[in-house]
Parts: sequence; C-alpha cells; structure tokens
Amino acid sequence: MKLAVENILTATNGRLIQGSAAGVITDVIIDSRKACSGSLFVPLVGTRADGHDYIAEARGAGAASFVQKGHHLCAGLAAAASGAALIEVEDPLRALGDLAAYWRRRFDIKVIAITGSNGKTSTKEMASKIIERQFLTLKNPGNFNNLIGLPLSLFQLDPTHQAAVLELGMSELGEIERLAEICDPDLGLITNVGPSHLEQLKTLERVAAAKGELFAYLGPQDTAVVNTDDGRVAAMGTTTRARQLLYGSIRGQVHAAALRNADCFGTQFDLHVIDNSAPVRLHVPGGQFVINALAAAGIAAGLGIGLADIKAGLEAFRGVPGRMETVLVAGCTVINDAYNANPVSTKAALAALAGFGPKRRTIAVLGDMLELGDGTAEFHREVGQTTARLYIDHLFITGDFAGHVRDGAAGAGMSPAVLHVCDTLESLASGLRNMIAPDDVILLKGSRRMKMERVLELLGQDAPAGT
Repeated sequence: MKLAVENILTATNGRLIQGSAAGVITDVIIDSRKACSGSLFVPLVGTRADGHDYIAEARGAGAASFVQKGHHLCAGLAAAASGAALIEVEDPLRALGDLAAYWRRRFDIKVIAITGSNGKTSTKEMASKIIERQFLTLKNPGNFNNLIGLPLSLFQLDPTHQAAVLELGMSELGEIERLAEICDPDLGLITNVGPSHLEQLKTLERVAAAKGELFAYLGPQDTAVVNTDDGRVAAMGTTTRARQLLYGSIRGQVHAAALRNADCFGTQFDLHVIDNSAPVRLHVPGGQFVINALAAAGIAAGLGIGLADIKAGLEAFRGVPGRMETVLVAGCTVINDAYNANPVSTKAALAALAGFGPKRRTIAVLGDMLELGDGTAEFHREVGQTTARLYIDHLFITGDFAGHVRDGAAGAGMSPAVLHVCDTLESLASGLRNMIAPDDVILLKGSRRMKMERVLELLGQDAPAGT
C-alpha cells in the first residue's frame, strides 16, 4: 500500500495540522501495538478506550501519520506525534471508511457483497472457493464485516487482486448502506431475512429494510443475486435497479434437484446453472448448506464463471470453524455450530441432527439465542417444541432462557427424563460426560456470547471427523 498524506486529506476531507502532505503511508491500523514505520494510526473512540490516548505509543513504534478528532487537539498530543503528519477529521470512524472507499476505487476489480440473517459466512467462503479458481481473490477474514473490519479488509487490496468477496454485517438501519458505500459492490446478494437483531430493530420488516439497503445501493450496471425461497428477499429483487439473477431450492436460473445421501459428511444434489447441470457433493453436514451453495453458484454465474469451476469450488469447500463443523470426542460425533445462533439457524441445525436418528442417539446442547427483543421467550419455546417434534433423544440447555426451551420441549411431549437444565457450562459438560457413549451425535448451538464451544474443551476434543 502506498498513499500520500495529500491523498488522505482528499479522501477524508481532513485538515493537516502539522507535518508534510508529501509523506507516504504504507498501511492503516487502529491498534497502536501494530504500529511500524509508515503506518497511519486511526485513533477510534470506544466505550472502554480512546485511541487518542495511544498516539504517543504508536509514534514511538514508528507510525508516520495520524487521524485526529477535532475536540482532542491539544499541544500535548501534537508533541506526542512530533515529526509525524497530524490530520484533523470530524469523526475518525467515518474517516476510516472514507479512506477505505478511496483505496477500493483505485482498483478495477469485481467486488461482491453478501449480507443476510443466516449463511453469510458460509456463502462467502463457498463463493471464494469458486472465484479464486479463476481470479486472485480477496475476502474479509472472520467477522471483519462491520464499519471497522470491512475498511481494514479493503486496505489489503493490491494491484494483483482481480476480485473481492465481502461479507457485510449490521445491527441497525443505515449500516449496510454505509458499508455498500465503502466497498461499492458490482454484485450483491442477500441470503435471507430472519429473526436476528430484533432487540435493536424490533420487527422483521425493519430487519428486511436494513438488509435491503444492499439491493437499493446497486445500480443498473450491477447484478442482484436474488433468493426466490425467501419472500422478503424476492420482493426486494423486484424493486432493485440492478439486473437480477434468481436462485432457489427449486426455481431460478440457479437451482437444485434430486437432493440425496445427506449424512454427517455431506449432501449430494444436482446443480442446475442456466441451461447446464452437474452432480455436486457438499462435504459439510446439514441440508441448509445447499441453499448457501446455490447462492455461491449464483454469484459465480453472475460473474460468468462456468459450471465446471462452480462444481469444483463447491466440492473443495470444507466448512467454517464453529459452523456445522464436525469433530470426534470420546467416540462421539460432535457438530460444533456454536459460532452464533438465531431461531432459523438453530432449527436448521436441529433438523440436521435429527437426520442421524434413529440409528444413532442424538443429543442437542443449546445455549441462549440473544438479541431477539420482545419475542425472546416465545422464540426459545419454539426451539424446545422443534426439538421434541424432531424426536431428539436428549436435550441439554443452559442460559437465562433455558426454562423457556424446557417448557416448549415438555409441552410438545418430550419426557422430563431426557431434559437437562444446567446452570453452567461446567455442570453441563459433566452431565454429558457421564452419559455419552460411542456413536452418539451431539449438536452444540448458541449465540456467540454463550461460548458453547467451551463444551468441546471441557469434554476433550480428539480429532477432526470426516473428510
């Protein structure tokens, strides 16, 4: 990366307080501990820390330029940044995004943006597996999908890149619009609209409006890849100015047929893309990954990538840690889907678990689903009802809403003898350890803050399962 300070001033509408506009920066950081010669340190103001307090530390490590919020200007900070360019902006977070947008637009590449309530990361990873067969591809790592993570990801673009596949996350209205403004996608996809972030957004209509900001951003020269299985997403597709490419489980230019052989190691189906078809085997458990694969295939088709590369890329996908990841523990198959949870993803994971019965004993281990607003109790009762109706053999529950899951399961006919409510993860793991037997299948699921993956640590993980 090479940007002159004068470029930073242009991109951020900043004002040079000290130093030279001719200086050059070679990377952008928000953590002073990562500073080195040529770094631009952007001091963000958070709930726990103020980045301006670390300007001297960053400068000591060699950072050359800083973005400084106006009301923090004082002689002491100017001295701390002695010898470096000091730039005043109204809002460092806004400046971070503006600079990322400026950097992104220096590259003539295809940018794909993916949002939705479920399946964003899996779709991103599947699409990347396909696209990187033809193009050198950037993708945002892990959960770098917000107003901080997306800009930091875009700063990794260099002249060798030919495409970027980016996940966009949000928790309130306006965020997807801003993220789209920063990354300026040529192709956009909304996986679905479901009950997530209801604590902030209150209704599914507002969730749909927030996700729909991606399609609203796209222009006539862009492509919207539209999920025909989701009524809200399909409706958004009818109002976008972009060209539409439709996908779905049974209809669309990209669709599936002859779903078969679903097991702990994957699912097979016939993939139809435009006028061609091919058999595909996904090497991840759970039928819910089929719709993600169709989404990724739709993205690839929108880029003009052929069926052979789409098939090869999908079959090379081996899952994402913490998302329907299978491991062996004490002879049992554990499906680790503990990265996050909402009602839709939890019910899909339970359906995948039920597919192992009746030949193998099935055990659901569930933590709270968070940020669901006023419907929290009812959503948890519904998960309990689903567990009972799928004839899951045992249910272990923990968290503040465990009682609602228990009540739902018991009300739907699940025996109290197989319902285990636990106060802590330690007591839950202890109860599991005392009852599991070889060949059992265990599902771990809960929202991120529940840290359900700790159950694996407490039980003792052996080795990856499957191929």
